[in-house]
Amino acid sequence: MPTARTRAWLVRIGRVLLVAVLSWLALRLIRGIDWDKVLSAITDLAWWQAVVLVLAGVLRLAVLSGVLFVLIETLRYPQALANESAGAAVSTIAPDPSDVVVRLAMFRSWRIETTSATSGLTLRILGFYVVRLAVPVLGFVLFWIAREYSSGFSWLALVGGTGALLLLGGLVLALRAAKSAAFVGSTLGKVVGGLRPAGGGPEIWSGRVVEFQSHSADRVRRHGATAALVLLLYVLVETGVLITCLSFAGVRIDPGIVLVLGCSFLVVYPMNGLPMMGLGVLDAAYIAFVTDYSDLDPTDLLGGMIVWRLTVQVLPVLLGLTTLAWWRRTTGASAESA
Repeated sequence: MPTARTRAWLVRIGRVLLVAVLSWLALRLIRGIDWDKVLSAITDLAWWQAVVLVLAGVLRLAVLSGVLFVLIETLRYPQALANESAGAAVSTIAPDPSDVVVRLAMFRSWRIETTSATSGLTLRILGFYVVRLAVPVLGFVLFWIAREYSSGFSWLALVGGTGALLLLGGLVLALRAAKSAAFVGSTLGKVVGGLRPAGGGPEIWSGRVVEFQSHSADRVRRHGATAALVLLLYVLVETGVLITCLSFAGVRIDPGIVLVLGCSFLVVYPMNGLPMMGLGVLDAAYIAFVTDYSDLDPTDLLGGMIVWRLTVQVLPVLLGLTTLAWWRRTTGASAESA
């Protein structure tokens, strides 16, 4: 069995190889790009198209907010929307775990019980990773049924599906292991007690972790399926937003092309979990897949991807910072002093 240090090095090497391969793809892509045409695709957007994209960006956040609304009891939907908007902005412009700190501060200011808030946020993050890793399987199967078998899609579906099953299995085991939760809590209590006696002893920490585990298990049992469906709906909405952005940038749209655009995005969707939503890496892989199965111009595709980036990254930052400023003026000061 490899040691923890060996596994860590293997993960690092794997990341370096992945970035190297995708950077090579990106360089191949850039050489054939007409940048004047890309700029024209962005600047030639009509005012009504800009309005549609703003509404699409808001819809994307609105759907994702439903996950927190489902998983955190006593949280109202407008609060879930504000929390998701602020979290998206902070995670884009600040390092982890800044967004979690801000999210929890917002929950405290709204008098959301700490265990409920922490449990719901943790389940939302883990659930999103499960769905993110699983959707390549959906893209591969849809493409195989509607058009043809793709070996490139199959490998990504296999890797993503395996990762989703492992993560889901680990989550299920964790939610069922009350004894393990008590042991982890007791161990944390001993460590914290040695560093900061006022932090509580093993019994207190054991109770806290068991309460967190049992609360999370109850929420998954009662609302896990609904949260998973909302997350899947979110991915489909994001796929629709991308296709809309591509069409506004001049990409030809017909049923066959929509199949290629949609399935290719689902297959590369796990790269969305990389820093900056896989900026550059996801784009290069996506355009490479689309051009393999269609005659679309990479220049048009890149223009559409940039419009999509503006819609799903720049717009949420503006909305989130506005939401954060509103929260600080209304309830943020009391939360920070609490």
